[in-house]
Formats: sequence, C-alpha cells, structure tokens
Amino acid sequence: MNSRSIQAQKTKEKIYNISIKLFKTKGYEHVTIQDIVKSANVSVGSFYNYYKSKNDILYQKYVLADKIFNDFMKNKIKGKTSKEKMKNYMLFYIDFVISEPFDFTKILYSNSNTLFLKKGRAMQTLLDPIIEEAIKNGEITTNMSVDEINEYLYQAMRGLIFHWCLHNGSFDLHERAEQYLELMIKSL
Repeated sequence: MNSRSIQAQKTKEKIYNISIKLFKTKGYEHVTIQDIVKSANVSVGSFYNYYKSKNDILYQKYVLADKIFNDFMKNKIKGKTSKEKMKNYMLFYIDFVISEPFDFTKILYSNSNTLFLKKGRAMQTLLDPIIEEAIKNGEITTNMSVDEINEYLYQAMRGLIFHWCLHNGSFDLHERAEQYLELMIKSL
C-alpha cells in the first residue's frame, strides 16, 4: 500500500469509529451525517467517498459477520445430528453477538435498523444446507420450508438478543439461547 492508500484507510476508519461513538452517545436515529463529518473533522465529500449513507456504516459490520460465518463453515460444525449442527450454528451466531461491544450490539438490535431485512446474506444462507440435511435425514418432520425454518430460528434469536439488550445484558445470553434452541429445534 502506498501512503495515499494508507491515509484513505485511516480516514475511513476514523469516520467509522466516530460514527459508532456518536451512535452510542446520541442514538443512531439522532445522528446526522453533518454530526459525523463535524466530529471526524472531514468534509461531507470525504464521508460520501467511503460511505453511501449512515446505514452503510452499520453495513460494514454485516460484511464482517458474513466473512466470519464463511470462515466458520469452512470447518466442520460439531454435532452428531443435523439438528445438533443447527443448534451449534445458531449458538455460534449468539457467541458472535456476545463478542461484540455491548453498546454496539444495542445499536444494531434496535427497531431503527432495517438491515436485518436484507435477504441472501451469507450468515443466513449458510444455515440452509444444514436444514436441508436435517429434512433429508428425516430429523425434521414439520411442513415448514427451509426458508421458513431459517427465518424461524433467526427471528427467535434476534428477539432474544433484543430482549437481552433491553435488559442491559443482565442474563447469560448463551445459556438462554441454548435452552430456547433446544426447545425450538426439538419441535421441528
């Protein structure tokens, strides 16, 4: 990398870090791009050079999550049955959430973040073959489709994460998720 590339990367990271800090202190919905550029001491043009919008800043975390899940899937998921693999996959998701700074998680899991509605992300689609395997093996007897089961699991875990955020992380999220997933996946 040349010095110009290094400086560009530093500017992008600065905008990102300042944005996240502002989101934490003021709330995502109350932060404007003008607030971000003023705090980062960069021009509006610089902001738009790196990000299309405020949402694009949050989207960077989704890109990272998809990469982490792709890497996770390169290793074999532990589990004797497909249902056990589904549970372990979803627990990996929970552990990924726990590994992030709590304040940032609270920003992501708010009703103002619509990025969860984006279809086709690796994080979700990588679960599909495991669900398909469970159906093929006769472990799942419900009439739900692969997409419906995927959505069912993610909606439940996101709801649990949201609840955990509302309670300021006052309970063991992994333990609670494990209990819920056991019941949910057993019912399939």
